[in-house]
Amino acid sequence: MLVREGFDSTARLRVSAIVPTLNEAEEVQRALHSLRLAGVDEIVVVDAGSSDATVGRATPLADVVLHESGGLFAQLNRGAAEASGDVLIFHYADVEFPVVGRSAVAAVLSRPTVVGGAFRLAFTSPTMVYRLIARGAHVRNRLRLGPFGDQSIFVRAEAFREMSGFRVDSFLEDLQFVQRLRQRGRFEMLEACVRASVRRWERMGVLKTLLNHWWLSALYVVGKRRQRSAAAVRATELRRVR
Repeated sequence: MLVREGFDSTARLRVSAIVPTLNEAEEVQRALHSLRLAGVDEIVVVDAGSSDATVGRATPLADVVLHESGGLFAQLNRGAAEASGDVLIFHYADVEFPVVGRSAVAAVLSRPTVVGGAFRLAFTSPTMVYRLIARGAHVRNRLRLGPFGDQSIFVRAEAFREMSGFRVDSFLEDLQFVQRLRQRGRFEMLEACVRASVRRWERMGVLKTLLNHWWLSALYVVGKRRQRSAAAVRATELRRVR
């Protein structure tokens, strides 16, 4: 991509946020306000059939409100299909977006080799346990066992379409999507933090939630190793046949 001297390539980027919701009346306005404050160009809310006041509270703050009951990744795909942005941010309804978020995304995507990225994780609670969990998430990201969807993954819209979006029936699809995206170009972890609600952690219990996250990550790693082993066996068999 050629950039003319004196031309600000970030000014061309229209940024759309896709926000999936399901009974998020308590949190959704805070999340949408944070996106507006950061200057996101378009907000697309995709509701999965909330029985509370989610849709009514989201509508005044959203540009588009859609309905999709096929599950989280079907919601994200539907929102992406309707969004008009050059960049798509997949932002959860119980997460606060950083005020510098839009400008940080535009700045990193001014480099043509970067196809997407995500934000560092923080929590709305200042207690030590959540600071430690956030640090653990940073380590996990460095090991490429992340990021997950609560870190506001963003991607160039063109790349998203070329990848045919999210797979709706895939295990840990947010992580798998990131892995596929890394194969297309640079994936950047930004220094700015999104701030996730601790509501779900408090509801299930911090230790139980943390162990569940690491268990799912372990299953993902084991599954990938088995896939690689099966692929190696198939390659060996093919060489023998030849």
